[in-house]
Amino acid sequence: MSIIQDLYNIFDKEYAKHISRKSSKNLVVIEISQNLSFIREGLVSDIKASNIIKDLDTAQYKKATAEGVNLNSIQKKRLIKKTYGGAKEFEKYHNWTTEKLINKAYERIDTLKKLNINKENMNINSKLQYLFKFLMVLMAHIEEKHLTISSSGRKKHAA
Repeated sequence: MSIIQDLYNIFDKEYAKHISRKSSKNLVVIEISQNLSFIREGLVSDIKASNIIKDLDTAQYKKATAEGVNLNSIQKKRLIKKTYGGAKEFEKYHNWTTEKLINKAYERIDTLKKLNINKENMNINSKLQYLFKFLMVLMAHIEEKHLTISSSGRKKHAA
């Protein structure tokens, strides 16, 4: 009976790891979505950029990377031109993997947090707006949606 019990224990441990990793992937996507919503609302409400930046979350991403979660399994496809509506500023990310895009997003968040955002010569607002657009592209990629460029030059979701 001990061999069967050992097999059950091994299965239980492996299944728990699987569930934990799946949960971590979902929590990373939720965190990205919440950061995107927070930036959007903060910009619309004219909240000071430094206050928005300091409250961006990174905990789920850090937890997932520490656990070795395969972020490419969130979306197995690579970034395509239709996703970012052909916008030139995102051409450099064409054909990037989901993991590389997510890592870049959190690298940008960490960089913004580390910058001395009180310097007057630094245009932190434009950096925050670029992060917002980047997160929009990332979420569109994850959800397999396509963005279009409206006549005003802003990005918006298309069906």
